[in-house]
Amino acid sequence: MELSFLSLTVFFVTTMAEGVHWPEHVVCSSPHFQLSYASCDPFQDVGFTLNPCTDLHVQSEFNSTISLLLQHSTEELYLSLDLLHGDQKLLHYDESLCLHHLPRFPFCGRKKGELINHDWPLKIKLIPFKGLFNIWIQLLNQDGYQIACANVTLIHD
Repeated sequence: MELSFLSLTVFFVTTMAEGVHWPEHVVCSSPHFQLSYASCDPFQDVGFTLNPCTDLHVQSEFNSTISLLLQHSTEELYLSLDLLHGDQKLLHYDESLCLHHLPRFPFCGRKKGELINHDWPLKIKLIPFKGLFNIWIQLLNQDGYQIACANVTLIHD
């Protein structure tokens, strides 16, 4: 039993060192719009859905769901987001999602090992630019531990 665990640990560490990544998930693909993401956290993947999957020219309000298993608690949770179009950074955004004295969302205050499965309406303004956009999203807790990380790709024709 100990040998199996040791072998699995060596395989996991070797595999992660070789740069194996989580798969790319296609969230939405329509004729003029594609949204996909891959987790950039080496220890866990993230689940994300967007409904309905329609063109941004047709609809700007969606229902979204995020799911992940917490590796650390979230008494405080901070969002950092960068939006890039080609090599140009269009936006850097930081926000406190959960503060110890101000829990804004149901997942605030969750403990290690709990599953977050959160639904919320999402409004996306029409994007005035066309092309390939990359969005880097990172969630950190009160101790600076990464809770989730995703590289999002948006293609808008």
